[in-house]
Amino acid sequence: MNMKFHEKSLELNITHELLNLADSWYWFLTDIPLWRYWRPTNLLPFLKFPKSTAGGFHITIEGKNDPTGNAGGGYDVRIKTGSGGHLLFIQYKEGKLVTTSPNLKSEFNNLPHEHFEFKINGTSTNQHFVLRDLANGIGKIKGNAVVYALPLIADMDELEANAGKLIRKTKFISIADIDYQAAAQTPSVSFVKGKEHKFRVGKEDMSRCEVNFFFFFFSGKDRVSEIVADIIAIRFQKTLSYFIKTLETNYKKYGLLEEYIANGLHQSFVQYTRYLIHYFEVSPSKLDIPFIKDNNKYFHQDEFNEYESSERDIEIITAVLKALGDFEKFISALDNNPENIFRQEIPQYEPKFLIHSEGDNGFNIEFEESTSLEIIEGINYLVI
Repeated sequence: MNMKFHEKSLELNITHELLNLADSWYWFLTDIPLWRYWRPTNLLPFLKFPKSTAGGFHITIEGKNDPTGNAGGGYDVRIKTGSGGHLLFIQYKEGKLVTTSPNLKSEFNNLPHEHFEFKINGTSTNQHFVLRDLANGIGKIKGNAVVYALPLIADMDELEANAGKLIRKTKFISIADIDYQAAAQTPSVSFVKGKEHKFRVGKEDMSRCEVNFFFFFFSGKDRVSEIVADIIAIRFQKTLSYFIKTLETNYKKYGLLEEYIANGLHQSFVQYTRYLIHYFEVSPSKLDIPFIKDNNKYFHQDEFNEYESSERDIEIITAVLKALGDFEKFISALDNNPENIFRQEIPQYEPKFLIHSEGDNGFNIEFEESTSLEIIEGINYLVI
C-alpha cells in the first residue's frame, strides 16, 4: 500500500530528530571507555537513564471553565509536562514544490523557478495571527521562540531518502522575524485576516525566500543553528551533571579506579563530536574550531570525503560546537583526582533562542474566543 504524504509525517519525524539530538550525548556516556575498565573486578555500575528527558507535545485545551483558576478560564491553555524547563513552539508546514513562476512580481519569476510554497495563513483559520499572539505572549521573553518549520521535502520518496536527517532539509523561521520585516517594508505591509499568505523557499538555495501576497524578499535569519545549538547544549549540561553525580556515587560505592575517569570522559566527548560532524555531514577541515584542530588525530580524514560540507551545515555544526565550548574546556581540564572532578562546578548554558518555562513546567496562553480549537491543537512544542 502506498503511503500518502502528509504534514503529520513531517511533524513526527522532525520532532523525533530534534529529541534524538537533545538526548544524543547520553548515548556516548553509556558506552564511555571507563566502564570497560571497571567491569572485570567490580559490579557493573552502568548509567541509568535519567527520569526527565526531552519531550515533544501538542498544545491542548483543558476546557472553557476551570474552577481551580489554573487555566484562567475562557480559551486559556494550561500545559504541564513534568519534563525539562525550556520551550520551543513549532508550527510544521507541508510544502508544495512549484516549478513555474507564481507572479511577475515574484522573486521566483527569475531563474531558477523551482521553489517550495508553504501556506502560512488561510481564508478561515488565521493561523498566523494565532502564532503571532503566542509569540507576543509566551514567546516575547526571547522574541523568537515561536517558529514555522518548513521542510523542503516534496513527497514520501524524499522523506524516506532523508529520514534521520530531515533537520538539514528544514528551514526554521520565527513568526517575529516575518512580522518585523513585513513592518519594515516601504510602504509597510501587514498580514490580513481571512487572506491566504504564502512563504516561498528556493529548492536549491534555502536563503532565497519570499512572502506573498506582498511579494517581498525575506532576508531574515534561518533560526535552525540557534535552535539546534540550544537543544543540544541545554540537555548536554543536564546530562553531564547527572552523569558526574552518578559517577561519584558509583566510585564511592564500588571502590572503582579513578585513573580512567578524566580520559574516559575526554574520549566520549571526542566520539560525540565525531557523531555530530557526521550527522551534519561536514568535514572537520572545514571547521575553525580549536578543539577539532587539537584532536584531529582522532579523525580519519577519508571518512568525511563524501560530504558536501554545505555552508548551512557548517553554520549549524559550528554553532553547536561553540555552544558546547565551555563543556569541552571543563572536560579537557579534568585530571585524575576524584576530589577535583566531583568538586568542579559544571558550566551553565544560557540558551539564545529557547525560553524558560515557569518553575512547575507550566504556563498560561490566552487566545481569542474566535480562535479555532483545531488551530490551537495543531501547534507543537518541545520541552528540553
